[in-house]
Amino acid sequence: MNGRVRGSLVIVGGHEEKEKDAERSILEEIAARSRRRKGNLVVVTVASQLPEEMAADYRAVFRDLGVRDLDVVDIRSRDDACDDVTVEKIRNASVVFFTGGDQLRITSQVGDSPTFQCLNEIYRRGATIAGTSAGAAAMSETMLIAGAGDQSTEISALGMAPGLGFISGVVVDSHFAERGRFGRLLGAVAQNPKNIGLGIDEDTAIVVEQDDRFRVLGSGAVYVVDGTGVSYSSLSERRAEGVLSIFDVKVHVLGDGDSYDLTHRRPVLTDERVEAAS
Repeated sequence: MNGRVRGSLVIVGGHEEKEKDAERSILEEIAARSRRRKGNLVVVTVASQLPEEMAADYRAVFRDLGVRDLDVVDIRSRDDACDDVTVEKIRNASVVFFTGGDQLRITSQVGDSPTFQCLNEIYRRGATIAGTSAGAAAMSETMLIAGAGDQSTEISALGMAPGLGFISGVVVDSHFAERGRFGRLLGAVAQNPKNIGLGIDEDTAIVVEQDDRFRVLGSGAVYVVDGTGVSYSSLSERRAEGVLSIFDVKVHVLGDGDSYDLTHRRPVLTDERVEAAS
């Protein structure tokens, strides 16, 4: 991302709470950002194989949360991502929200299209880009695309691909605790310890602001895997197959209200946490 960025990201681990009588803190955060800024909230269903049903669900919940200016963009092909009407909807957005599905559909259909270029433009100007599940995985420069939880210690089971690049230096894994993905995130970090691994539970999100810090929102945890101090991994061996061995990895577990400094790679102890511990 070139130039100064004024926008924010909301990266959601999937299955965020939508029920009216429940705590909908994540979708409330996204809705509030839309209400505060001039522009529409645009729901992008490109990742989904059931775009109409997905659009109806989010349209209903965001309307209930007080969003009046809402558009839906469904991109089925590269031609759709080049369509002037689609680009104009993105240009008028204050918040763009990518739904779940298949993250490769997001990057293959949207990447380096006029829609993507417009997304970069509004993000630099101050818009919020949000995504859940596949929409979360696609936010970073490098994204995880394969590696089932029960095979997550198998190096050969990992699949990586270029993402949209709204955030650099991280790899995001969603549905984290629920699908047993700790091992595969370790594998992703082992492939390139420059990248911080971010495992995000369901109904949990990180909100990334301009100062390269994020705060945690929601009912689950965020797991930060830092490979800076890795002294050995079996990826360096000639036959890098089977169970991954990796030594001297640092792991942080963050909950609702906790913050993390991505530049200095350390949690930020807030005043509230200091007072609670004293």
